[in-house]
Amino acid sequence: MSQAIISDSSSLIMVTKLERLDLLINLFPQIYIPQRVAEEITAKEERVAYAVLNRPAFAVIASTDHSLLALLDGTLDYGEAEAITLAQEKQLLLLIDEKKGRKIAKNMGLKIIGLLGVLLLNQRRGHIPTTEVLDLLAQIKRMDFRLSTQLESDFLQQLQR
Repeated sequence: MSQAIISDSSSLIMVTKLERLDLLINLFPQIYIPQRVAEEITAKEERVAYAVLNRPAFAVIASTDHSLLALLDGTLDYGEAEAITLAQEKQLLLLIDEKKGRKIAKNMGLKIIGLLGVLLLNQRRGHIPTTEVLDLLAQIKRMDFRLSTQLESDFLQQLQR
């Protein structure tokens, strides 16, 4: 999975708050940030914007499929709509955590990954040990990252495989 990826804002915010951008950079040589996501994080998460927009692995790009973008705008938030549109345009993996956005992306046939998937891939590829994954999970939960009991249980089972 060493390819480029399109990222929505939530995972970018979480890995920046954890001070662990390496979790993304370990796995993806290029992380594309949709223009709208860059605008969102610049307006709401200045520290995140500074951290990601000043690294060579991250690049801001804009969608050109205005009809799909307009269609998704009625259903999803501003950044998610463009993240999904770009993933469709570029046929790249999409990093997204919001349930509604994930469902729409899956229905469109897009390949997706979430923050927990990023943790799992880092562990499986030997970038971080299981104990560190569990510590990061605890930190994420303390930051009020929305995580269902079922999702956490499934993640912990996969982590032990």
